[in-house]
Amino acid sequence: MKPTLKQILCAILAAVMAGGTLISCSEKAADPDAAQTDAGTGSAAVQSAGDTPGETEAPVEEIDPGLLDELPTDVKYDGDDYIVLSHEHGAAAVAWMVQDIWTEGETGERINDAVFQRNLMMEDRFGVKVSQRLEGDPQPVMRTAVTSGADEFSILQTTVQNQAANAIGGLCLNMANLPYLNFDKGWWDTSAIRSLTVAGKVYYAIGDSQLNAKKATWGVLFNKRLVSDAGIPNLYETVKEGRWTVDLLKGYGTSIARDVNGDGVMTWGEDVWGLGLQNEVVLPLLLGTGEKIIDIHEDGTYDYNLGSDANVTAMEKIWTFMNTDAEYINNADRHTEISSVWVEFRKLFMADQIAFYMGHLGTPTLVAGDMESDFGILPFPKVFEDQEGYYSTFQYNNAHAVSIPKSAADPEKTALLTEAYEMFAHTTILPAYYDYTLTLRAARDNESGEMLELIFANRNLDVALAYNSTTSLQGTLQSAVTASSFTFASTEAKSKKALVKAVEKVIETITGLED
Repeated sequence: MKPTLKQILCAILAAVMAGGTLISCSEKAADPDAAQTDAGTGSAAVQSAGDTPGETEAPVEEIDPGLLDELPTDVKYDGDDYIVLSHEHGAAAVAWMVQDIWTEGETGERINDAVFQRNLMMEDRFGVKVSQRLEGDPQPVMRTAVTSGADEFSILQTTVQNQAANAIGGLCLNMANLPYLNFDKGWWDTSAIRSLTVAGKVYYAIGDSQLNAKKATWGVLFNKRLVSDAGIPNLYETVKEGRWTVDLLKGYGTSIARDVNGDGVMTWGEDVWGLGLQNEVVLPLLLGTGEKIIDIHEDGTYDYNLGSDANVTAMEKIWTFMNTDAEYINNADRHTEISSVWVEFRKLFMADQIAFYMGHLGTPTLVAGDMESDFGILPFPKVFEDQEGYYSTFQYNNAHAVSIPKSAADPEKTALLTEAYEMFAHTTILPAYYDYTLTLRAARDNESGEMLELIFANRNLDVALAYNSTTSLQGTLQSAVTASSFTFASTEAKSKKALVKAVEKVIETITGLED
């Protein structure tokens, strides 16, 4: 299980990264700014209550072994570069701007400074300088480097969709075979990596340095003013009590929606909508049940579950949620006449014209600066109240992962530095992301931070989603949910043969790759 935010902040205070040990930290909260400074220098001064004669030693909290720094302390690379190849995004993709690799210096902005601190820790500990190489499309660079044997960069940080293509294309090293990489550590998304492992092989992984994997995770934003004016009870407590469901969301959204201009038609930019979404939400809602679509076992065999009774029942519920009595829903995919639909969609939420917004968690940073009303963050609702818990997933075409190219001249060195790259991010970049960008600046309340912990700790990933370009899973589900009647059984039956064939091809290809 991933550590909680409290444990993360505790680890910042307790970390003595250069010495390879962690000191326990007390329950009492410390100054977060001081903690950030200590984490940045790789040291923390801790005085035990027992140092003063006559005082009783304060209780301590044991640090999870998954947070222990077990990397060597005597390895230096004398100024070598650790080059991360990634994306150069334009203004149209501002939500996905890469901000977690390199920065020139400290500016006072939390994430920027955390990245600088992480890179300084890499240089202090291992004598390497982190740098970035940004390309509009890094895929051709990856292919050319591997086919030519050129050692041009250390790792590739790109979307899960791209990494999946690189994996089946035989361009990546099997990270499971490399030393130092320990995917059970707290700085790796262990659940995601296990879900994407095929026949024991790991060709790409997600860690705490990949902020876009968190930004691309699905969540629900809610407008606090509209919710309060409607007399809706505390939504955070509703989540904690396990009662946050699609039925409840639909009821709340319907109660808030208003035909403001009184013309009998819900109109973009004039009326108040209860819920904003897109057709793509069908997949996170389905995976939000905790069920798998394709469940791969360690030996490379798999279970196909899309047509299971549980998934068919869930899809019927989702279809009903999105299509029945849905006048309160503003579906962005139905507004093809608007060229910048997502920019305009966010404006509606910021202008108090959408109460609930189902979208990616990069959205909060895009609306926080200009939105007058406060907003909060919730997990995707349960499809059924008796589900074990809340689950989410991410957008495969936006979430980032890392891979090591087959052209790496020194794979062992790259593996060591990649483990350190993610490990140091855990005590710098991750807390900055929680504390500043979301908990304080964007969501403007501590409860949203708790919701983020819940969301990120329970992401249900699926190999059919990761390899969507091959399996066409997203298109199949969207066709089913946009149909005029519930016909999922026939849609699933028609798509099964192609989906199974695609999955088997992925498994066969990866299993047959030479490490």
